[in-house]
Amino acid sequence: SNFSQDARNRKADKALASFDRRHRLVFTYAYDLPMGPGRMWNPSNGFASKLLEGWSLNGLGTFQSGSPFTVNLPTDNANIGSAQAQRPDVLRNPNLDSGQQTPERWFDTSAFAMPAPYTFGNSGRNILFTDGTANVDFSILKRTTLSETRTLEFRAEFFNFFNHTNFAGAPGRIYNPSNFNTSNFGRYFSAENPRP
Repeated sequence: SNFSQDARNRKADKALASFDRRHRLVFTYAYDLPMGPGRMWNPSNGFASKLLEGWSLNGLGTFQSGSPFTVNLPTDNANIGSAQAQRPDVLRNPNLDSGQQTPERWFDTSAFAMPAPYTFGNSGRNILFTDGTANVDFSILKRTTLSETRTLEFRAEFFNFFNHTNFAGAPGRIYNPSNFNTSNFGRYFSAENPRP
């Protein structure tokens, strides 16, 4: 819910777009191994030559940073008839270093506090970041020529080769979109499909 917290102070809502992804790297590769007839390593034995020919390694990698999200209040603290966009006070930078982030504590939840009654919180919109994406798919192929018109192909594919967990969405949102002051505040409960 990225609506304006205070319609009379739109400058307080100036922030990153919710779809902002600061960094994104996508790459592919294909490498034919230099083995077999006409290649660097070509054994004189016909069977060994057939065994070594036609191997290739292929892959696809996707890496991107997380998107920003907002911490909201679960109640109408400012008494304006809507709690959807109201935010807490922020006491310090709530973002943790990547080495400190865990699914149970994705950001510093103690950096937020309830604002005084009938006031808006000073926390900005989209000041926290979800988990990014890190995924590498890998495949190995072997093509063996049987005749001029026939080729046999062996293929093994590994999705999410390094078995990296990519958490889904914003922490706590699966149970409470407002997040602040709930038992699930700052916690992840779901992950992306490990083998897309």
